[in-house]
Amino acid sequence: MRLTSAQQTIISYPVQPHEVLKVHAFAGTGKTSTLVHFAQARPNVRFLYMAFNKSVQLEAATKFPSHVICKTAHSLAWHGFGKRFKHKLTFNLKINTVMTALELKRYDTAKFTLETLQRFLVSADPILYGAHISPLARMLHSPDKMPDFVALARTLWAKMTNELDKSVPMIHDGYLKMYQLSEPRLNFDCILLDEAQDISPVIADIVLSQDRITILVGDPHQAIYGWRGAQDTMQNVNANTTLYLTHSFRFGENVASLANKILHTFKGEKEKLFGMNGDGKLGQVNGQYTILARTNGALFAEAAELIKKYKLGFVGGIHSYQLSLLVDTYYLFDNQYDKIQDSYLRNFQSYSQLKQFAEEVEDFELMSRCRIVDKFEKSIPILVDEITNKAVDVKQAEICLSTAHKSKGLEFDQVKLSNDFTKLLEDERLISIDKINLEEFNLVYVAVTRARESLQINDRLQAFVNWMDSHSYNH
Repeated sequence: MRLTSAQQTIISYPVQPHEVLKVHAFAGTGKTSTLVHFAQARPNVRFLYMAFNKSVQLEAATKFPSHVICKTAHSLAWHGFGKRFKHKLTFNLKINTVMTALELKRYDTAKFTLETLQRFLVSADPILYGAHISPLARMLHSPDKMPDFVALARTLWAKMTNELDKSVPMIHDGYLKMYQLSEPRLNFDCILLDEAQDISPVIADIVLSQDRITILVGDPHQAIYGWRGAQDTMQNVNANTTLYLTHSFRFGENVASLANKILHTFKGEKEKLFGMNGDGKLGQVNGQYTILARTNGALFAEAAELIKKYKLGFVGGIHSYQLSLLVDTYYLFDNQYDKIQDSYLRNFQSYSQLKQFAEEVEDFELMSRCRIVDKFEKSIPILVDEITNKAVDVKQAEICLSTAHKSKGLEFDQVKLSNDFTKLLEDERLISIDKINLEEFNLVYVAVTRARESLQINDRLQAFVNWMDSHSYNH
């Protein structure tokens, strides 16, 4: 592989002790190969490469030289903390378990207690306090009638961290928090933190408290996991130097130009992205392709139209798209309360209350699901069964479907965008960025930059492109 001048600059950068270096790597610009060459050029340096998840860690271990130790944050915490709780370890703590352990009578009280604890676990905070209470819990309870979620969550945490108390299992984020609170010292000269835009504050605190050479690598414009506690470390941390990888090996110049329009207009990005894979095609996709949508609801609508004619495959598997929630939402719509399986949906007294709530908290997924229910109504249970039963493996599919969230880190030859991504124009003007969570613009950028060969954009994006062209945009 021939390295770009930007890659060469990073590889030869004379990093100093205690320095923090940021590498802003746009989509498909070869960040992993750059880090591998960076490490190879320094054989006497003890490196720790911290990966976002286990699969990335295992793949990285096959690429990096032997003087680089590849770990996830959880694997660092396992030996001293997680291992102690292997007799009561679980991936997810169930609400019913919380109700029993704390002798609670209401499901929603247990739910918000668990959410309060989870928000503490992903934070860098040393103690659990009122700021960790879910905003939704505050919205649904008046101050004088709100349960003491802080006290309840502290009791839950005490039970979880008690090795002898089996009433509350330990979750993986629990022993990671214990590790962070122990203020660990890592015996490495340099830490490479990958996907820094998606790192939770608890992991960022572990890394940045080391006072070692620290290299943060990521793309702030691909930060799309704020809803689960991630905070963009790339943006939040001051660095001594920031370098850029701007030449993408994944897609062509037409896709890069579209990405530049989005990032410059709505994110104020001054650096320019270049497509190195030819010109690329913007237009109709043909043959086998992948549909990317903002929400599960929009994917269902796409699948409902296509299932009669095509073999459909769902990236990550059909069951990861929670189509059963769509059926439960229909049952709420149709007043069939006894058929609702989802405990969360059973909290709502009516379908209209659910829709009002979705709009108040701007829950895109829930709003999309309600629109699908309004459109398909009683056909939903039948369609969900048909789509679920007929779905095939993505390797056998004629058309693949995925949400933008699930597509992150992946690439596809041909991509078609569903029309449920955020609108970029309103009343024939650029939409005000004050009205939209910046992660919504990031999701558009992520979706656009998955396409290797051809990209069919949606109506909303086409309207934006036309507006930009009519206003002589050139960046």
